[in-house]
Amino acid sequence: MSAFLGPIHNWLYNKIKFQDELIQCILQFVSTKDYQIPLLSQMDQRYGVLETGELADIIDESNIHGWLQERITVVENRLAFLITVTTDEHPERIIDINDVVYEFGRNHAAASDISVKEAYELLNNCLLNGMPCDRVNDVTNEDENSISWVQTVDIHAPYWDMIHGNSEYYYAIRESLVIGMLENSGITYQQTGSQVFELRKN
Repeated sequence: MSAFLGPIHNWLYNKIKFQDELIQCILQFVSTKDYQIPLLSQMDQRYGVLETGELADIIDESNIHGWLQERITVVENRLAFLITVTTDEHPERIIDINDVVYEFGRNHAAASDISVKEAYELLNNCLLNGMPCDRVNDVTNEDENSISWVQTVDIHAPYWDMIHGNSEYYYAIRESLVIGMLENSGITYQQTGSQVFELRKN
């Protein structure tokens, strides 16, 4: 591995790849339905695709921060575009998409004996919330049975707004994903206020 790369870069790239895997899962589902979405054929050309391979082999070492930010933009744009064109004029499709995302979460399930703190760390290791320097999540309360945090900036909405999409769909998808991941953990996830979220041990 390059001396310029550190654990935080691989950590972030794994989060990018996790979102790309989710996108591929939704794409596979959409391809099995007779939705007739011609615009989907433009997604790769419009927004690019994520490269495959080890990070050290594909990253631009002269611009590590910029390269990673560009890949965040790729997967954020792809998710927003995929959901927006799929649900355009058919908002009911988000229900089936959420079911698919929930199953994806179950396939990446947390251990049944996980603690609330460990569950928060698991989500932080999977969910993409910009660059680490963006400091998107701010923990406001933590005890043995619960942890609450504020998303200090809606870092996802601009990707949806740019194509006149509904960013609420992003949060619906994320909720389905998290509920699936925590299904057998005895921990519940909920949004308790505007950009305020909580994990609580049952």
